[in-house]
Amino acid sequence: MVRNRKASDADAREKRWYQKIFNSLLLIINNKSIQKKITYVYLLCVLLPTIVTNVIILGSSIRISAREREANINNIADSVSREIVKSLESAVYVTVDLYTSISMNDFLDRQYETDGDYFDKYSAVFNNFVFYASSKHLISDITFYSDNSTMINGGKYYRIDSVQEEGWYKAFHQAGTDLFVYSYYQNNKNINNKKRMVSVIRKLDYIGLKGKEKLVKLDLNYPQINESVGSSAYDTTVYVCHGDRIIFTNTKEEVGINKDFLKTSEINKKDIQACRDVVAYGSDWKVYVTGYRSNFMASFKHNLLLMSVLFLADAIIPAIMLALFSNSITRRILLLGQYFEKIKGEKFELIESEEGKDEIGELLENYNHMSLRMKALIEQELKSKLEQQELILARQQAELLALTSQINPHFLFNILESIRMRSVLKGEEETGCVIESLAKLMRKSADWGTDYITLEQEIGFMKDYLELQKYRYGDDFHYKIRIDETFYSFKIPSLVLVTFVENACVHGFNRAGHYGSVFVSAYQKEDYLYLEVEDTGIGMEMEQVEKLERELNEGDISSLQKSGSLGMLNASIRLRKFNGEETRIFIESKTGEGTCIVIRLPMKGYLVEMG
Repeated sequence: MVRNRKASDADAREKRWYQKIFNSLLLIINNKSIQKKITYVYLLCVLLPTIVTNVIILGSSIRISAREREANINNIADSVSREIVKSLESAVYVTVDLYTSISMNDFLDRQYETDGDYFDKYSAVFNNFVFYASSKHLISDITFYSDNSTMINGGKYYRIDSVQEEGWYKAFHQAGTDLFVYSYYQNNKNINNKKRMVSVIRKLDYIGLKGKEKLVKLDLNYPQINESVGSSAYDTTVYVCHGDRIIFTNTKEEVGINKDFLKTSEINKKDIQACRDVVAYGSDWKVYVTGYRSNFMASFKHNLLLMSVLFLADAIIPAIMLALFSNSITRRILLLGQYFEKIKGEKFELIESEEGKDEIGELLENYNHMSLRMKALIEQELKSKLEQQELILARQQAELLALTSQINPHFLFNILESIRMRSVLKGEEETGCVIESLAKLMRKSADWGTDYITLEQEIGFMKDYLELQKYRYGDDFHYKIRIDETFYSFKIPSLVLVTFVENACVHGFNRAGHYGSVFVSAYQKEDYLYLEVEDTGIGMEMEQVEKLERELNEGDISSLQKSGSLGMLNASIRLRKFNGEETRIFIESKTGEGTCIVIRLPMKGYLVEMG
């Protein structure tokens, strides 16, 4: 406990020591004028850091340039080395496939009785391998050799005895390996066939008769590899050597492939900046990089005057500008900040003093305009919102009342007309039953008390209406309702579905002696509820269908006065207002067969819980 108390006392004394120094410095700064504070800031935060930074950057730049030069040279040497290994790997991978190929070894070992047998087998085997080899863009040619005397020289095959005097064949046998990389200058009498060659030679003794000598020789695409080496060299000169010859290089004198290889003695050893030893598949290569130039010092000397001017600008211009701006900006910005603090407390006071005509002066003047405008806008916005809300509520209430008032008489008049016609055709005995059904419908309408009801309530209303229609038309009229109870809680405006059913009965069956059937169904697809009202009535022409569909989906309150389909347009407008603008009505109809009206309603947000 004593030890802990001593440590705590020591920390407190140390804290008090630092705090005293900080408070002393703060007191000195607080007693200085703003101009002196700006001077201290300039000396400590601008001039001194500028000098130190420039010195550090200059020294670092020299060191970085040296490391970068060395890294770039090594990267170029490594890149060229990888390019050589990749090129050789491309050929070696092909020889591996050929080495293990049963069909190729069978072809080379087989004894052919006739030339025809040979050519048939030749075409079947070589076409596949030649196509395969040609797909490797770093390989220019592929040739097979064997000591099979029944085979014919030509194409991609030659007998061993025809190449025994070739330099590449002798070098391969002298090396005594199964896989051999050989570079040479092909100096044929035909001038067009003189070129530099780099070939990969491999024995094909994996399977088959071990006594027969079989070889495959893959010639690399020398121009493309040489171009790849040049692309990897960037702005340097590279030499890729094999033995005592320069095989690949990007020097301008060596761009042609029809010249013999130069000797490595042509390279000035003093110019070599990087060297890599590359061993690939038993073949030794050397990569030399020369001619890399670092332009840092030349650029530094060239820009020394500019650097001096920039240094002086970094030191002098901030001093002048800080002196000018400190008095011009700080005071007025602080003043503006004070008045903005007042705005947080919803006090819109004006800055009355003249503060210049520059941007800050205009800012102060604009603050005054803003303050007045914000005060007026707040009052105006509150008033406008109240008025707008009242207008919106009044308009919506008037529109919905108008729509409902158009539907109820329109529907009831049709019911009464059905009763009247039936009473004429039949005796008075059934009139009471019809009036009772009508009373039920009117009683339901009076009990709802709202324009929006559940689909279950609408189905009940629709069944009563269809029963009346069945009473009117007799046994020639049929209807069926297929709506799952899952959708009963879905809310829609009242009388809308009945309106479409009524349209099917009144207009769909208006041909004498033809009544048919009405089918009402519902189903869900993705996020939408689909209601279908289908009849087997007289149908409509396509032109009439398109016009009616456009009217129902695009009509508004003003369209009711001009519409010939008052009831359905009324229902579609109310559906869009309640169920959202995603509501759509689709019509399918065929003359003489009937009409199907599909109502698509968005599911989200319109289901109610069934208690």
